[in-house]
Amino acid sequence: MSRRRSTRQQATGPGRPFQRTDRIGETIRELVAEELERIGDERLDLVTITGADVDGDLARARVYFSALMAAEADELDEVTEALDELRWPLQQVINRNIRARKTPQISFKRDTSIEAGLHIEEVLAGLKLSDDPVPDDPAPNDPATDGGDTGAASTEAEPNPDGA
Repeated sequence: MSRRRSTRQQATGPGRPFQRTDRIGETIRELVAEELERIGDERLDLVTITGADVDGDLARARVYFSALMAAEADELDEVTEALDELRWPLQQVINRNIRARKTPQISFKRDTSIEAGLHIEEVLAGLKLSDDPVPDDPAPNDPATDGGDTGAASTEAEPNPDGA
């Protein structure tokens, strides 16, 4: 007697547009951000939790942070040190609030995408744009812009299909 296997929709099927790891990652991001506000460590005043990536096996979660005002290496080291000190209390909050058999172990990584975007904006703002309109470049083989040449002189190089 054969057993019939149940056919379940995958996590990305209709009605469930996100994978489970995406939902858990967003929950972790929200929990960490709320808990950092509640803790009120002055070293983390201008730190933003930008995202969390969870591995497929739910073993690890990388929590990304941005510290725009911490431009110097010493300030970034302080932010990283503060987050590392708070890793275990934050992990406990995550363990209490995520209903799963296994909760991911968090680690912190600096998100440089915001700084990269700001740098690109600075470079673009620094470019001097001229007020002169750019003339349209003529097409390379356009007979209308060839300076009056009708192309009669170029027939010598083209073979005649009639053989004459």
